[in-house]
Amino acid sequence: MFGGDLNTESDMKILNIYCDGGFGNRFNALVVGLLIAEVGNFKPVIFWPSTNWCRSLFKNIFKNDYNNIDQNLSYFKNSYDDHSFVMHTNSENLPCEIIHPDSFNSIQNIVDYYNQSNKQKFVYNNSTIPDYCFNNDLKKIVKTLKFTDKIVDKVNQFTNNIDDEFVGIHLRNTDFHDNEKTKFDQIESLVKRNSGIDYFICSDDKELEERFIKNDNAFAYPKVKYVEKLTDDGGWRDTVVDDDGNEYSFNIERSDESVIDAMVDLLILSKSTILNTSESTFLKTALLIQESNA
Repeated sequence: MFGGDLNTESDMKILNIYCDGGFGNRFNALVVGLLIAEVGNFKPVIFWPSTNWCRSLFKNIFKNDYNNIDQNLSYFKNSYDDHSFVMHTNSENLPCEIIHPDSFNSIQNIVDYYNQSNKQKFVYNNSTIPDYCFNNDLKKIVKTLKFTDKIVDKVNQFTNNIDDEFVGIHLRNTDFHDNEKTKFDQIESLVKRNSGIDYFICSDDKELEERFIKNDNAFAYPKVKYVEKLTDDGGWRDTVVDDDGNEYSFNIERSDESVIDAMVDLLILSKSTILNTSESTFLKTALLIQESNA
């Protein structure tokens, strides 16, 4: 049961949902943030910056008419005193109290924390979905999110040509550690052993995808663009400096085109019997979308 007072929109407190990182991380922050806004009767404002982790803006992925801003966390540097923050990271080193989402044990606890702050504006960010959020209310939120017609049409055109049920395999490669890659040989052996099963292969690595679809029972969505390296002469896990001057060991560049193609992959994957191949947030997002639409 959703709570909150029945205020008019002009009286509603504002929840700024800060979505950053790759799409899976952003989706996690988005759906939990929207659930918090629903329970607390807050007005959601979605922050969705275009970065090398995800160049696509919110409006290029979703058709929902939420107020969204393509600014990063530095937006709050001059107004942090006006906000109450619940975030898993403070990448901009804002000089204020930041409460980690794991400090709470329910959505209502977060709502109560915001309301007890006596502030009218809040910020929420978390790259994962806490265990206490997985319920039917979260699934209802996920179901309300509508991908753009451009993405959905591509999914439908592709799946309309698939006659039978199929198994989905997501192979994340570009920014995972090498120990994840040892699974690929085992997964391909599985595909070869089960020639009577059709496998949908989706990967952020073109060569890996092409390797798998050489098997007669494996197929893939023909993407236009894949993930690229931010620094061409480096490895996927080399340390790079992002648009905000932060250093990290993910040498990736996800263009708008590659993200849109990845969204098509995501929705096709959600229509399959998904093989659990990794801890990737992309894979977990496909599972969550599937469960929410069941």
